[in-house]
Amino acid sequence: MSQQELHDLLVKLEHQRKQLDPISSEQNHRLDDLIESLEQQKLYPDDFDQYSALATEISDFLIEYENQHPALSVVLKSISQILNNFKA
Repeated sequence: MSQQELHDLLVKLEHQRKQLDPISSEQNHRLDDLIESLEQQKLYPDDFDQYSALATEISDFLIEYENQHPALSVVLKSISQILNNFKA
């Protein structure tokens, strides 16, 4: 998996986010923070500790969104897989 794939998934994540039914301001803020962190990861790809933290954060989102927003969950799972591959 490559940085380009991560970029493409971030574009999909933004698209899926816009398709969501209204979400709480807290959820919206958490998604903002996650997207910002992922964008930073693209700039600093050698920061492996951050990959672990991001993967954990994505797992938390998956638990929260899996049933309500399955399309968003698919994108988040793909991003998590890429992050896990970067750690390897």
